[in-house]
Formats: sequence, C-alpha cells, structure tokens
Amino acid sequence: MNSSTEKSAEQEKHSSFKQNLEYLREIPLLLGLDYESLKLITMLSKQIDLIEGDQLMVQGEDDGCAYFLINGKLRSSYRLYDKLYQLRDHVPGEFLGGLALLGPAIRLFTLYATESSSVLRLKRDGFQKVMNQYPGSMAKVAANFAYVLSAREQDLLNQIDSEALESANQALGISLI
Repeated sequence: MNSSTEKSAEQEKHSSFKQNLEYLREIPLLLGLDYESLKLITMLSKQIDLIEGDQLMVQGEDDGCAYFLINGKLRSSYRLYDKLYQLRDHVPGEFLGGLALLGPAIRLFTLYATESSSVLRLKRDGFQKVMNQYPGSMAKVAANFAYVLSAREQDLLNQIDSEALESANQALGISLI
C-alpha cells in the first residue's frame, strides 16, 4: 500500500469514528456522558449492514446488544402462540434494545430489517467495562434511563383516550417500578 492509500484509509476510519461518535451523542440513554466514556464506547461499537429479512433481535433470546439505526427501516414483531403480530416500523435515529446494555434482558420482540439498513451495535460487555472504568457515567445512564422510561409511559398515556385507559390500567405503571 502506498502512503496516499494509507492516508486515505486512515482519514476514512477517522471520519467513520467521528460520525459514530455523533450517533452515540444522539442517544438519550447516553446524554451527558463525558467525552472519554463516549470515545471508548464508540471504539467498541461496530457498524453492521443488513439486508431485508435480517434479524437483529429474536424474541426469547438475550444477545446482550443495543442498536442505533443509522439508515433503512426495521420492524418489531411479537409472536403469541401461533400468531405473529407486526408491531411497528423503526426509523433512522432510533436506539433499540438499550436495556440489554445494563444486564441480562430476554428479548420480548423480534426486530428485523424490512429493507437494506445499517445499525451501530453496542455490546453489553464492552459497555459495562467502560461504565466500570468511569463509574460516574453509570449514574448518568441510570438517571437517563429513568427519564426515558417515564417519558415513554407519558407518551403512551397521551395516545389513549379515557375508555382505553380504563381497560389498559393493568398494563400501565411501568414507571412505578
């Protein structure tokens, strides 16, 4: 390899790192983390390209990963006995599966690509090593998680009318945990 090819590959690697760092800065769970923590998490993350039909998460499994959707579209589904329910489409900018970074988390849903897509994958073991190295970061992640959970439940409450609220009362209250 000549020096201009090496320089170009190094520039591309640096550009990719900077872009991945920016993606991580968008994730609500990681808001407020110091640069060193984010830098290490970025170095441990990996971009994965998917084709239509590729599965990222499988209901009933614990893969220990979380994903930031860079481009494309993913769909979540839920299987109950012999019936498959298509839940919703996920668009670029969404962070999915973050709970798996904090500890064992059996997937309740299957997540798969409905078109060519790219994700940034974070693995639990690497994430937890960074959190152990920077304990203050874990306190921020926990506070962010509590905020995200409450905000998500508030969004659900805002989407249902009073009749639906009467029948959904057993399903709501996750933020009371």
